[in-house]
Amino acid sequence: MDGTRPHLIRPRRRNGVLRFVVDGQVVYSAYARHPGTRPNNFLARALRLGR
Repeated sequence: MDGTRPHLIRPRRRNGVLRFVVDGQVVYSAYARHPGTRPNNFLARALRLGR
């Protein structure tokens, strides 16, 4: 598939916060920076390999 560009992740609710668990600690944040994902053309590769 195509992958994604880097983007911000924000809470759905207007004055909400995001909740993460990092090293066993609960962390709250107003937003998170997603680094994006690389393209992964798994479907075409599987069809080409006949799986």
